[in-house]
Amino acid sequence: MAQLASILMQLADEQAGPLAAVRGLVEHTAYGIARQPGAAGTDTAHRLELIALRLHAIQQDLDTTAAHLVQPRAAAPAAVRHTAHRSP
Repeated sequence: MAQLASILMQLADEQAGPLAAVRGLVEHTAYGIARQPGAAGTDTAHRLELIALRLHAIQQDLDTTAAHLVQPRAAAPAAVRHTAHRSP
């Protein structure tokens, strides 16, 4: 599990992860398009900003999932014994 958690953390890394790079490119493109005249550019820039937000949420979800993978699991509760009561 630790190896899988490591992979997820690498993907989610805010500084050097591939999703951060993609998100940065999407944000940069949105900024460049927003500077262009016309409503079509504004709409496209807004859509790209929404995509960047979704990518950020994915990064956070991956990071949270990775943290859950490396946390020790809680001990399973002891089995509850039921005793049969016999009527006289």
